[in-house]
Amino acid sequence: MTRIEFDKKKDEAWLLDPKEQFARKRISFELRKDFLTGHASRILPFRFRIPETSIDAAMVEASRKSCPFCPEKISALTPRFVPEIASEGRIRKGRASLIPNFHPYARYSWVVILCEEHFLYLDQLSTEILTDAFSLAQDGIERVKRQEAAYDFCSINWNYLPQSGGGLFHPHLQLVVEEGPTVSHRKVLDGLKQYQAKWGESFWKDWLSEEVKNQERYIGNQGDIYFVTAFSPLGVLGEIVILFSHRASILEVTLRDWEDFSEGLKKIFAFFKARHAHSFNLSLFSGGGEGAGPRVYGRLCPRISIPPWNTSDINYFEKLHDEVICVIPPEEMCGWMKPFFRSDEQTTQT
Repeated sequence: MTRIEFDKKKDEAWLLDPKEQFARKRISFELRKDFLTGHASRILPFRFRIPETSIDAAMVEASRKSCPFCPEKISALTPRFVPEIASEGRIRKGRASLIPNFHPYARYSWVVILCEEHFLYLDQLSTEILTDAFSLAQDGIERVKRQEAAYDFCSINWNYLPQSGGGLFHPHLQLVVEEGPTVSHRKVLDGLKQYQAKWGESFWKDWLSEEVKNQERYIGNQGDIYFVTAFSPLGVLGEIVILFSHRASILEVTLRDWEDFSEGLKKIFAFFKARHAHSFNLSLFSGGGEGAGPRVYGRLCPRISIPPWNTSDINYFEKLHDEVICVIPPEEMCGWMKPFFRSDEQTTQT
């Protein structure tokens, strides 16, 4: 018996098409609902071509002048940790630096500066740079846990370039550690508990097994890190769900896991470059769900500004109705991305 349902409903609208002498025309679309959280997406039928935009070099150069993360300014313009967190003031690992967020929105709201370079294209983000940055974020979470044992919920977040809401071009992550989950994380944790109570099994294990079996949205894996296009996406260009299949908490993630995750990200970035997509949002979630088979999981959404007026890809449906209009079917996006991953036989062990 299939425990996980992929709930979708086809619907249609009618119009008189001016491109075909106002002939009567039927337009089909899909309504989808996420099994775990109930999140709704509307998949539109027309083929959408990601616009061939470029990164404004003049804007990047202008932003360098006031960037506090560049090496010559970081000592004077960025805050230091209080001694009980880090006696050295700032924490370093490889080329990455961990500092407090100058505008915190949580008690533990910190920033990981990835490298010395003010700007890097996606294909310039090496496995080493990414691995050091994410493992340094993990070190920060471990320091919080030593201070605040009850702070079990954390996320590692990345806004890359202005289209994603990034305030600085200099590559950086944002780390948040709190006593409770965010709204999005809570919906997932509640779904995990309900699934476990009903079926006595881990949702993540069953979901991954089902996605690998049907091959419609399963992109591939790098080690124990799995990449799947979301059935009901959170972004207008779709969403990639990332599962650390053997890790219940970010505190359990190994250096090898971070290397595998970084290698997987580089493949995603190679796909983005091929499709002229430069920007994205990424969040990794950890914490809670004891007894409900928790796993470290992530969500990654490509972002664009739509030419010629640099229109935002967020509209009233997403912002005010809590539903997403997605213009690329997840199954089609998966087909585009699979060649960037290994084609050898994959297995799931959760």
